[in-house]
This record gives sequence, C-alpha cells and structure tokens, in this order.
Amino acid sequence: MIALISIVLSSVSCKKNKEAVEQPEEVSNIKKDIIAKLPGQFPEGLAYDKNRNLFFLSAINENPSIAAIEYDGNAKSFTNDGGLKSSASFGLEVDYKNNRLLACTNNKKSGNVHIYNLDSGELKHSINLSVLLPEDSKFQANDLVVDSQGNIYVTGRLENCIYKIDSELNTEIFLKNEKLIKPNGIVYNTKDFLVVSLTNDDSKLVKIPLDNPDSWEEVQIEGFDFVGFDGMLYNEKGNIVAISKAPEEGQGFAVELSSKDNWSTAELVMKKIIRRSTTVAQVGPNEYYAVNQDWKDRNGENWVLEYIKL
Repeated sequence: MIALISIVLSSVSCKKNKEAVEQPEEVSNIKKDIIAKLPGQFPEGLAYDKNRNLFFLSAINENPSIAAIEYDGNAKSFTNDGGLKSSASFGLEVDYKNNRLLACTNNKKSGNVHIYNLDSGELKHSINLSVLLPEDSKFQANDLVVDSQGNIYVTGRLENCIYKIDSELNTEIFLKNEKLIKPNGIVYNTKDFLVVSLTNDDSKLVKIPLDNPDSWEEVQIEGFDFVGFDGMLYNEKGNIVAISKAPEEGQGFAVELSSKDNWSTAELVMKKIIRRSTTVAQVGPNEYYAVNQDWKDRNGENWVLEYIKL
C-alpha cells in the first residue's frame, strides 16, 4: 500500500538519456519552487516522469523510500523494497522503453542498482555491482543511464570505474582506469558514446566510446572553468544541462553546454546561479528543476525543488 506523505507547494508545479530527448510540452503555471515536506529524506537524485507528470526523489538516508511528488501537491512513497528497504538511493533514471525506474543504491558493503516497475514501484531486481571488484573496500554507485539497447551504465564514484549491466542483466566492468578519478554524472549520446564528469581536484568532462572505452578522451571546454558536474542531462537541443557547485557557501549553478563536433569540444551557452544542488530534471523546453542539497542537515523536513529557466 502506498503511504501518503504531506507536501507544501509554493506553486503547482527533471536526466539524461539521448542527444536530443523528446520533452513534454511546457506545462502551464510551473513557475515557482516546490517545497516538499519529507522528513529525513536527504535526497541526492531527481528524475521526472513526463507521462505521469511527477518527480521521483531519492533518499540517501536509509529509512525513507524513493518518493513520488505530483504537481497537485501530493507526495507518496513510491518504492516497495521489502527486506531491501534499508538501501540508500542516489542517482535515478526513468527508462520509458522498458517501463522501469532505475536507481543507484548503496549500503555499507556494496554498491547496487535497483530496478523498479514504473507503474507500481515494485522492486523487480537488485543487482550487486561490488562483487565485480572483490579487492576494493569502498563502493558508491552514484549515477546511471540507459542506452538505446537497454544497457545500463553506472558510475562507481569511489571505485573509479564505470559498470555495465546489459539487457539480460549480466554485469561487467565497462571501464576502470587509474586516471578515471571519481566519475559522477553520466549521459548517453545516441551516437554511441557516454559523456561523464570526473569530479575531483582535477575535474574533467570525458567522452567514452561504447565500442572502445579505453580510448576515452577529455572534452575540451571553451569559455568555462570546469569544476565538475553532479547531475547531467541532454535537452531537446542536444545540449548538456548540468549542476555544479559554486565557491560561495550554499550556492551552485546550472550550466548549459553545446558542441559542434560530437563532444570532442564544447562551449558554454548559459550559466545561472542557483542554490546548492545535486542534480537536475527537465519538465519542458528550457524549464528545469534542481533538488537543493546543502549536505548539512541529513534529517531536514523540507526539501526544495528549485525552478530553473534557462
């Protein structure tokens, strides 16, 4: 049974799939922030379901489940994990083609991917990726994306690797390299490559061909001092929109990048100061929401989905 959770809206009211993703038409009256009353949720991941017009919000804290937040002000516990409910969730991805919600989940001993039925929230599969790296001791499945063939790619931020789960749910290490340090946000391009943010003291945006991942290369960015992206998505223009941190306390910014050469290089289109946030979801042309996260209060009651117009 889905439990109802109260939510406060300041108005009625998003990741990343392909180079040019078909987006819903602009929804009227979506002009202000959403303030969700979800005690102890401590979210990191955000995804928007354009068919149901609702948001999915993850929960790093172990007790809350993934929440579904509607435009009319209702919020519900979406997932039903049973004995696996204690896993903390991070990055989320809506896979419309296979009618599933994909979630990075973590506990003290493993990094995992949970696959839920998109209609019911029922947990269909729990995939432990850590068994692929028996010599490692720290794991964090951070973000994920699905390609046009149904393969899932997962950034292992603490393992310095990218995992692959194929359409039959077989797992493998897609790429592990000593220079692939702390991979974080990830997007899939329909020309069969990934773009991944390495978020560390020497952050880079890298392009990884699916057919030859060892030939990955840095994306050269003009007009922007790259400090690492957290959540990323492709918008309807084929541009990357992402969230990054700002040097000022409590601030971040939303960035839009474009490329004329299949992401060998990129240039800055737009940068907008926002509150400190982790990831972004798109609700319409040039309209986005970011989940605010200051990392100070794990047990906060109110979580803000900040409206962004680029």
